[in-house]
Amino acid sequence: MTKTQKQALQKQKVTSPTVQYDNPWLEAAAEAGSEFGKLLKFNKGEWLIGEDTVPEGTEYIAFIDEVARGWVKFEDGCVIRQPGWIVKVAAGHPPKREELGDTDRDQWEVDDDGKPRDPFVFQWYLPMSPVEAEGDLTVYATASKGGIGAIGLLCKVYGRSQRNGLLPIVALKTTSYKHPVYGKVLKPDLPIVGWHGTASSPAPQSPPDDKPLNDAIPY
Repeated sequence: MTKTQKQALQKQKVTSPTVQYDNPWLEAAAEAGSEFGKLLKFNKGEWLIGEDTVPEGTEYIAFIDEVARGWVKFEDGCVIRQPGWIVKVAAGHPPKREELGDTDRDQWEVDDDGKPRDPFVFQWYLPMSPVEAEGDLTVYATASKGGIGAIGLLCKVYGRSQRNGLLPIVALKTTSYKHPVYGKVLKPDLPIVGWHGTASSPAPQSPPDDKPLNDAIPY
C-alpha cells in the first residue's frame, strides 16, 4: 500500500462495513449514517487510535460475528465504498476483483515508484470494544498480510467449537517473524485471553491437542 493510500485510510471515518445485517440496531445506525466506532490500526509495532498509542496488552471484546471483508477504492486521495463491496463473513463472499471494473492498468494512478497502482484494496474489519469501556466501539481495519492473518487465526480458533453466545476477549499484542530480505518484521497478534457474555449452555472443552493461543500463521 502506498503512502497516499495509508494517509487516506487514516483519515477515513469508520462506518459499519457491510450492508447485510442480523442486528436491526446496527442496520438502523448505518441507515442514519452514524459512525460505527473508532479506527484501530497497527503500525510498526504499535497499536494506534488516531495518533494515540493503545498500550500493548489492552483487552478488547471481539465481535467476531460481525467480522467483514471486502473492497475499498482509492480515488484522488479519497476512500470510496459501495454497497456489496464489503460483506460480513457470516453473510457470504465479497465480489471478485475482476467484477469491480477499472481493470485497465493504463488508466490506473502510479505509486511512489512509478508503477501502476490498483485503485482497489482488499481489507478486513473486526469490530471490538474495550473490556474496561464496553460500548466504546472500535474497528480494527487492516489490509496487511500480518493483520489479515491475525483476524483469520482468531476466526479459526473461534470456529473450532460451538461458543454458545460467548464472544472472545483478545489482548492487543505484537509478535514477529524473520523475513529473508528485511529481517525481523513486527506483526499484530490477537490472542484470546477470555470470554465475554453468558453462555446459553456449557461451552464444550477444546480437545487436548487444540492450542488456540499458540497457532502459528504460515508465512
